[in-house]
Amino acid sequence: MKHTSLKKLVAAAVIASSVLFVTPAFAATPEPGVINVTGYAQQEVAPDTAYITIGMESTDTDAQQARSKNNTVMNQVTSAIQSMGIAKTDMKTTNFNISPNYDTNGRNKIVSYTVTNNLQIKITDLDMVSRIISKASNSGANTIQGIRFATEHADQIRDNLIKEAIANGRREAASAATAAGATLGRVKEINITGNSPSYERSYTMNAMRMSSKMIADSAPIETGTNTMSESIRMTFYID
Repeated sequence: MKHTSLKKLVAAAVIASSVLFVTPAFAATPEPGVINVTGYAQQEVAPDTAYITIGMESTDTDAQQARSKNNTVMNQVTSAIQSMGIAKTDMKTTNFNISPNYDTNGRNKIVSYTVTNNLQIKITDLDMVSRIISKASNSGANTIQGIRFATEHADQIRDNLIKEAIANGRREAASAATAAGATLGRVKEINITGNSPSYERSYTMNAMRMSSKMIADSAPIETGTNTMSESIRMTFYID
């Protein structure tokens, strides 16, 4: 009888200790309140770099003659652009092509060859755009592929916009917390929810073949500005 009573006593003690062990889990501190806000910042950005693509199209019944004419002109163009202070490293060939031209009567006979050579010029002095086009045309270039404006230092601008967006979000959260009679606590979570692309704008001429006078007399291109922005989703604890 005593042995049975002892077993019951031990079992009761184990159950009691188990209850004491799990009780704190049900008494956990509740999660503090939070506030969610979105911080936003934007900036009008002007380009700092331009890429001008100009070229030469030459046609001749002899492929070698067509290529020779083209090489002569493009060498003149390259030298003329370099004389304006543009480094050779800022110029590169983006397309070189020799294509046959066939008889239009459907006889599938080659009647001539066209050589195309395009040169891309990178500049950071945007006031030179019109002058470079004029210089190239006066040297014999007869095509404009297009002009592309870009912001090469967009990363620094984006970093500053993120900082500004976070500051704006924190200010909004603090105002909301104060209005609710609470105190803004530490940051729980930050998410970058969206951004605008870096500045880039292109003016495409559809590879239009133009006379030197048409190129030189083409309307000036205004660079304008573009809007860069950053959005930040933030969660704060409130006390």
